[in-house]
Amino acid sequence: MRKAFKVEFLPFRSTHSFARGTNLLDAIRKAGLPLKSTCGGKGTCGECLVRIEGGEARIRTSAALPEEVRRLGYALACQTEIEEDLTVELPRFEEQSIRTVAGSRFFEEHRDRISGVFEVNPVVRKIQVSVPAATLSDNSSDLRRLQRQIHKEKGLRCLQAEHRVLKKLAAAVREKEGEVTAILVKTGPGWTLVDLQPNPPSKNLCGLACDIGTTTVVCEIADLEDGRVLSTTTGFNQQLRCGEDVISRIDYARRPGRLQELQTLAVQTINALAEKSCREAGISSDDIYYVSVAGNTTMTHLLLGLDPRFIREEPYIPTMNLVPMVKASDLGLNVNPEARVHCAPAVGSYVGGDITAGLLSTPILRDAEKTSLFIDAGTNGELVIGNRDWLATCACSAGPAFEGGGTKCGLPAIEGAIEAVTISKSGDLAYRVIGGGKPKGLCGSGLVDLLAGLFVHGYLDRSGKLDQERAGKRLVRNGEGTGFLVEKAPRSYWGRDLILTEKDITNLIRTKGAIFSACALLLKNIGLTFDQLDAVYIAGGFGQHLDVDNAIRIGLLPDLDREKFHYLGNTSLSGAYLVLLSEKNRELVNAIAGKMTYIELNAEPGYMNEYTGSLFLPHTDIGLFPSVKKFLRPGKRLDD
Repeated sequence: MRKAFKVEFLPFRSTHSFARGTNLLDAIRKAGLPLKSTCGGKGTCGECLVRIEGGEARIRTSAALPEEVRRLGYALACQTEIEEDLTVELPRFEEQSIRTVAGSRFFEEHRDRISGVFEVNPVVRKIQVSVPAATLSDNSSDLRRLQRQIHKEKGLRCLQAEHRVLKKLAAAVREKEGEVTAILVKTGPGWTLVDLQPNPPSKNLCGLACDIGTTTVVCEIADLEDGRVLSTTTGFNQQLRCGEDVISRIDYARRPGRLQELQTLAVQTINALAEKSCREAGISSDDIYYVSVAGNTTMTHLLLGLDPRFIREEPYIPTMNLVPMVKASDLGLNVNPEARVHCAPAVGSYVGGDITAGLLSTPILRDAEKTSLFIDAGTNGELVIGNRDWLATCACSAGPAFEGGGTKCGLPAIEGAIEAVTISKSGDLAYRVIGGGKPKGLCGSGLVDLLAGLFVHGYLDRSGKLDQERAGKRLVRNGEGTGFLVEKAPRSYWGRDLILTEKDITNLIRTKGAIFSACALLLKNIGLTFDQLDAVYIAGGFGQHLDVDNAIRIGLLPDLDREKFHYLGNTSLSGAYLVLLSEKNRELVNAIAGKMTYIELNAEPGYMNEYTGSLFLPHTDIGLFPSVKKFLRPGKRLDD
């Protein structure tokens, strides 16, 4: 029997045992981890690239892996055999290089305009009181004397205490002559005692805000006494090993034991980021007494271990929308065991807490006169239209194309990704790479720029097909069909041609079409047109780096006055942060969910017609895009 060796896969922190000589690509697939390979393990496509971080492996040379890249520790998984214990990183999912937007410039600059309340008044309090010693004439219990003193000194009615606190209560109230610091959490009409220490206290009072996305997760720690953000960390959702979108994960959860696996992966993702954040903030994880989570409906279900299958089955009903607060210990989160976890409420099967919390960071609910559109274009595209008096919402399955999936040259917004592209009239192509250096691929904003540039300069027709004569030397034909050469092999990071294929273009057009058609149908259902919108707010990291003109040219965004568009950054995270800070925001986000009218696109007969009409550049109805139409005269390119 061959000896088995342990292989740890990063950044998923997933460890498995394999026999000596096992092909590494086979091992990765057995571990259920995501890694592309289209050449059947022949070592010619170069897609199954990994980095050997520790241990030795037998690695065969391949023309698809340049020597300079191999010297950096990279290998093709299909050409690698396990020889001893290994630590292997899947480079596409490098945690340390993710450029997820963690903050929001709009939020920082317009705190007085947002719908949420920027104040430090959390549901968790740290208070100091002096508990009188017991006497024969006052023989009340330790708990009763503490409750009475909290009410007397602070005006708070502490109605109950957790068992963990009761176990140390007697010692705490006697150690420093009754001088204690109590940690209280607002629960319903009263307060619950969750921790108690003799003075001087050794505990900080902190909260953890978490944006748990389908692809990426962002966590930040805030001081709940002054509102300061102490640290922020980002990483990929470890559930990616089980599917790149919510539908695939819902299907994955159907099999026995897989729901628990998905819940564990969600918790592991948050725990890993929280641990890193605590180190950077210089606090103990035991100092975190409140956790605020914002995520889509499926992510919230999976975090809580709730069966998500009925989210995607007609009539598309989640287990719950308004989630009661739960204890961190019940979920397995590595924070204070008595910490409370608040999940922002969902509205429907595909509009979740990332949207309700995100609206706190917009001005939409401040105004009863203006009508605004809110777009969060991630793997799922969620939309909200309305103002202070009314809100309507829907969601579409946009796919992962703008987050690096579904395209051969696509990448998340990591170091080495092309984030901006320009094409001149003469056909010269220029680009900007995140972090500088040679490009590895294109992230969402770069793909939008490239698609728009190719269309504007006549390389693409309105159906997304390349003009072979116009493309000239940049036209590429290989086993995957026709494509456009973005960069030649010697100038790319991986030492192979960087190509946008017609299949990639089709996927991008489908993604932009899904988002635009959802906007159009939502407006139509409430009797409005695009030109009646007063503002368009775009959320997410993709939105922050998006060129609005190029997004309009391909038909992703409506053709409106450019001054109407505003980039908001990560509203899901900033909304979760606002809920940490103030009880009023927790009440407001629950109220937001309750007042939204949810439109289920899966049940809308007109959606497919809207979607089909959007599968052209910019749209079959060119009248919707007047700034593009004026250039589209017969025999004339947009750049003429």
